[in-house]
Amino acid sequence: MMASLDCEATMLKKQILEFVLKHWKAIAVVALLLVLVGKFRYDYKQLELAYETTQQSHKAQIEGLKQIHAAEIEEKQLLMESFLDSIAAIEEEYEQSRAELEAERRKKKERHMRNFTEDKEALIKDIEDTFGFEYVP
Repeated sequence: MMASLDCEATMLKKQILEFVLKHWKAIAVVALLLVLVGKFRYDYKQLELAYETTQQSHKAQIEGLKQIHAAEIEEKQLLMESFLDSIAAIEEEYEQSRAELEAERRKKKERHMRNFTEDKEALIKDIEDTFGFEYVP
């Protein structure tokens, strides 16, 4: 029984060897196709991994840019408030100066009116001092 099994095993090996030798091109093509499919799958996985890494990198960069943008907006807002405060202070000083000038103008006008009717010599002297020319009667 053992001998017949050995004989059958030898015969099977011989048949397999004959099949392989007869169809070695087809077997080689199938083996190469399997290797090629495996390589394609490996490359595809690597591409997916690279794509995901790139996506994560882009998301991180976008978040960084958003933070920088938010900081810049906040800084611009603070500068704008500072400028508005400065403008308000300048306008207040302008109004105060304008009011002082108006009051001084009124005083000079009143003094000139009084000098015109009461003290013409003082008016003449004031005009000469102000405009730099001499009064000729």
